[in-house]
Amino acid sequence: MVSKAWGPLAVAFVWFTTHFGGGFASGRQLVDFFVGYGWYAAFTPVLAILIVGFVLYYAWEFSFIHKAYDYREWMDRFFHPYSVFFSNAFEIMYLMILLIASAVAIATGGTVMQQLMGTGYVMNTVIVAVCIFFLTIFGAEVVRRAATVMALLIIIGMLIIYVANLFVNLPLLIGVLKSAPAPKGFGEAFWAMSKYIGFQACAMGAYIAVADALMSHEDVKKAFWYGVIVNAGVLWLATLGVLAHYPTILAEKVPVLYVAAHGGGGAFGTGIVSILIFLAVVSTGVSLIYGVARRIVGWWGRTHRGSNERTTNVIASLVYVLITWGVALFGLLPLIAKGYGYLGSIAIFLLVIPILFVGLFRSGSWKAD
Repeated sequence: MVSKAWGPLAVAFVWFTTHFGGGFASGRQLVDFFVGYGWYAAFTPVLAILIVGFVLYYAWEFSFIHKAYDYREWMDRFFHPYSVFFSNAFEIMYLMILLIASAVAIATGGTVMQQLMGTGYVMNTVIVAVCIFFLTIFGAEVVRRAATVMALLIIIGMLIIYVANLFVNLPLLIGVLKSAPAPKGFGEAFWAMSKYIGFQACAMGAYIAVADALMSHEDVKKAFWYGVIVNAGVLWLATLGVLAHYPTILAEKVPVLYVAAHGGGGAFGTGIVSILIFLAVVSTGVSLIYGVARRIVGWWGRTHRGSNERTTNVIASLVYVLITWGVALFGLLPLIAKGYGYLGSIAIFLLVIPILFVGLFRSGSWKAD
């Protein structure tokens, strides 16, 4: 069992490792949602994480009070009496995010291994899928512990890459921050940030699934602050590192490789980046697939009394890993990945704003529900 002291930190690390996926690790998401809008990127990442943090705070608080760790049960109770609409809408969004993000994780991990070791792409994707599967089937405690270890490794690696980069390229960053005006207005920068918030909130099922480690209201607050500090700190640092190379870096397919190559790290920096990307894709796949596996286990247990929870979890995880592996293998990613931006936009209105509204105006009555 996770000790009471480590519970909130473990939950915060699950948030971080789910957030830190292939898009974050490669730096492409940083360009698309923040750096592409110029010097606004100096503060929009922190604001984005703070808002996501409040969404998760209310989600975890409700989970703790009602002991609801299956995201469908959570949605049904949180949005009652309008749960038919909100629960079904979130179910669709979460399954789409699961499919896209997990498939991207497997595909990205396979490509990184191919570049590092020269091994075949298909075999690499099998290895990544197997790693995700075994980390998923051993339950919430293993997911939290794996997330904690990978989060610490990722944070250390990110600090090495981006602190070195900022030290070397600080004059470039100062020049970008002094330049005016930004290429696009604040309205466009804010909307891009909002889509990032919505996209991250779509992974709510993964965060709810591990909230059983939060044993008190104080734990919920700690998980919020730990999560905000870790996620905002690393995201802000990474964004500034990329922003220092604005606007040249906008054309780079893997911006973080450009940052590593121009930050004094050379081949060593590129190697660290490759490892970080691999850790990122595995950790994201584990968090997302475990979240939906827990949902299936809960549903199956209610409809089939006496069923073995462990067996159901293994089967559910295996089926989802196979589906996402198939998507990564057969090249369907370009087709479904177009939904990323749309999901973020939709989630703002169907998930982020409603959760904040209910949390702000109804949280006082939750204990009485």
